[in-house]
Amino acid sequence: MNPLVKTLAQRLLLGPQAPEQPAPFVYTGAIRSEADLGSSLPGIIRLTKDLGFTLHPETLYTADGASATYHVDHGKQSVSLAVHCHPGRQTVSIAVSGLDTEEARDLFDMVEITLFGNL
Repeated sequence: MNPLVKTLAQRLLLGPQAPEQPAPFVYTGAIRSEADLGSSLPGIIRLTKDLGFTLHPETLYTADGASATYHVDHGKQSVSLAVHCHPGRQTVSIAVSGLDTEEARDLFDMVEITLFGNL
């Protein structure tokens, strides 16, 4: 279809359309951990708070209480963090997401080193 005709059709028939939102960049990592939730979560919360993740914290537990996901946004940058602790599987996983790839990657690296150490 002719671009001019397509543009006119969209504006006249469909009205203005919102521009597409960019997808976030997501960086993930995981380690094996034998710690229980009572040991893991308070430490994770404290350490990530020290890195600036302070907005809208939320901890979601599974129905059986066997695992949990902690989600929080960064206080100064447009980046979110999710940490999932699953003692039954002996894993702790992290995901850092943001619209700026460098910003998200830099914070992912900081979180990964802070929570998992230099591996």
